[in-house]
Amino acid sequence: MEFRPDGTWVDWAIGRGDAPEARPAGRWDTTGRLTRDAGSAGRIVTAEPDRLEIVWQD
Repeated sequence: MEFRPDGTWVDWAIGRGDAPEARPAGRWDTTGRLTRDAGSAGRIVTAEPDRLEIVWQD
């Protein structure tokens, strides 16, 4: 995942040929709330240097 300073984020997935492929983007805020343009929402539960845990609510 790439969190951008403008409040948007991109979910990078492994695509064809192991190349990074962007999935639908969303928005984030400083409280840890995430929303996807597709309408689902989530919250960051734990953030560590090598692990990010998110609980999604569809």
